[in-house]
Amino acid sequence: MKRIIATTFVVGMLIFSYMGCANVAVLRVQEIKAMEAHMDTLFHEVKSLQQKVLDNEKKQDEMLRLIRADQQLHFAEIERRVTALADNLSESYDRLSDIDEKTREIKKRWEDRARVDSMSQANVSSEMENLFKIAYNDFLAGRYDIAFNGFNDLISQFPESKKAEEAFYWIAECKYVQKKLSEAEAGYKEYIKKYKNGEKICVALYKLGLVYEKMKKRKASRIVWKKLSDQCPDSDEARLVRGKM
Repeated sequence: MKRIIATTFVVGMLIFSYMGCANVAVLRVQEIKAMEAHMDTLFHEVKSLQQKVLDNEKKQDEMLRLIRADQQLHFAEIERRVTALADNLSESYDRLSDIDEKTREIKKRWEDRARVDSMSQANVSSEMENLFKIAYNDFLAGRYDIAFNGFNDLISQFPESKKAEEAFYWIAECKYVQKKLSEAEAGYKEYIKKYKNGEKICVALYKLGLVYEKMKKRKASRIVWKKLSDQCPDSDEARLVRGKM
């Protein structure tokens, strides 16, 4: 009986031991399968990462290519602009040279014209002086009608000149010494109206007053001489009329 029990015990222990080893083997297989599954996962992840790296490298290469292409276009545009600017500068220099040349030509023309104008002005002044001198000498010689025509001729040729102003006065004088009082009156009045601040305004006012005296126009003469005294208070003509007003 004891042997049977012992034998049974030993067999049980063997069976238990075998079952334990079987369980261990099963566990080991499960662990291996789990590890293999984990390795597969890791492998796929690595492959995925490698693909992403490759994709990123491709994208970077494409971006670099695009950047290089854009830079090349940009550099080409800069080169084109620089070339165009250089051409414009060259053209501008050429134009400036042309402008300088034209400016020198214009300046020379102006200088030539100024010399001609200066000579012409000298000739004009000389001619005016001669006309005035001839007419004035005729007046002094008593050739009043000839002098009148000479002064008129000077005015018609040089109406804006200083000698024309003098000529207007002497035209009135020609009529005054000929006792043509109405024409003398018109001549003095024309001078006074045209040259309010002329060199002969004082004497013209005085002589106009004398014309009115001779024409028995006392009121008109007093008005004119009052104007003479107001406008030319320190003149010899004003002193002459103070006792007559």
